[in-house]
Amino acid sequence: MMADEKVLLDYESARGMEKENAAFFYRGASEEVTEGVIFTPRQGNSTAFVCEEGILMVDTNPQWYVQGTIDDIRANHSKAPVDSIVYTHGHIDHVTGAETFIEEAAAQGFTRPRIIGHEDVSKRFERYRQTHPWQNFINKVQFNLPGKIEAFSTVPWIDPDTVYTKELFIDVGKERFELHHSLGETDDETWVWCPGRRVLCTGDTFVWSTPNGGNPYKVQRYAYEWAVALEQMAAQKPLHLLPGHGPAMSGEERIQDALLSTANFLRSIHDQVVTKMNEGKWLEDIIREMELPVSDKPWLQPIYDHPEFIARNVYRLYGGWYDGDPANILPAHSEDVAEALVSAAGSEPILERARKLQSDGELQLACHLVDFVRKGEPDNTEAWKLWRDLFAARAAQERSLMARGAFHYAVSQAEKRLEELG
Repeated sequence: MMADEKVLLDYESARGMEKENAAFFYRGASEEVTEGVIFTPRQGNSTAFVCEEGILMVDTNPQWYVQGTIDDIRANHSKAPVDSIVYTHGHIDHVTGAETFIEEAAAQGFTRPRIIGHEDVSKRFERYRQTHPWQNFINKVQFNLPGKIEAFSTVPWIDPDTVYTKELFIDVGKERFELHHSLGETDDETWVWCPGRRVLCTGDTFVWSTPNGGNPYKVQRYAYEWAVALEQMAAQKPLHLLPGHGPAMSGEERIQDALLSTANFLRSIHDQVVTKMNEGKWLEDIIREMELPVSDKPWLQPIYDHPEFIARNVYRLYGGWYDGDPANILPAHSEDVAEALVSAAGSEPILERARKLQSDGELQLACHLVDFVRKGEPDNTEAWKLWRDLFAARAAQERSLMARGAFHYAVSQAEKRLEELG
């Protein structure tokens, strides 16, 4: 699918990445960050270590960009065979180019590259195979993609043939590489340290945005262990940091700042949530009372995830999904609740109050009120129009791509319903 040029262009335009998201989804030409280390930022980044007896790839770029990466390596850097491919984690934008590297090796008469990853990578791939319709759907919501994009149904999932549990040291020729497992954005995360060149490949443990530690659409993330991993990376004193997303970074002092400030960011959220949980507080009160960290550092801007989402994920890890309201432990359907409320109060007073909140700039609260009417009276055109307008306004002012994706989806659902109502 992604080989089709038109679909690729649709994919690019549909993601709607505003200027402030450019760092996270940065795409640029390959660069030699230090001798024999070729960094290619193409949505999910990849790094080629050119060694005496072959190439070690850390991640592959996604399937739809990988051929350009291979062509660039061959034309400008090395004709050597790819000895090994290391997966930093099993996300679609980091590993789905492996098949193309394998095909290139076969065409050139090279030995098939070994594929190395944490032992949980294959479990992730199996989950994707089992739930690919859901993965397609939720990624359309998250990234505001058109219906024709069905990437999880079409990309190849090539399982690792070499797996490890905690750490693995490998050699390519005379070059030593250290692979370390950590919990973080995923449970199958690997960060790669090349001591001879002082190069650190972080995978998505470091990206040019607020850490993706709370994604509301995806499975559990691990803020505390993530912070620990960043501190372990900093202890290596890297001279070059090659992130999972965004441009390369060089200079020991700056890299120390990047890694440790991100670790402190995560620790602040984690520790505040746990402290308030231990005080017997429920999630909504924790969110209201805690101080979400803010930073002027370019790698800690909430352009993808949101600090509040990270807090919610910490709570989910330690406390499950119960919000403290006994009405929600075995709840009625939200549409039935809305219908009962609207029947008792009438839709117009609720909508009038929502419009007043809208004019006062209280968009968040207005959305909750309109939600009762659109569910309680699903044919109420005025409710659907106000719902559309509220979320269009929220999308326009929201920095977090994940939140913005949900807001855009609300707008599209409202427009669809209004079309049905005529």
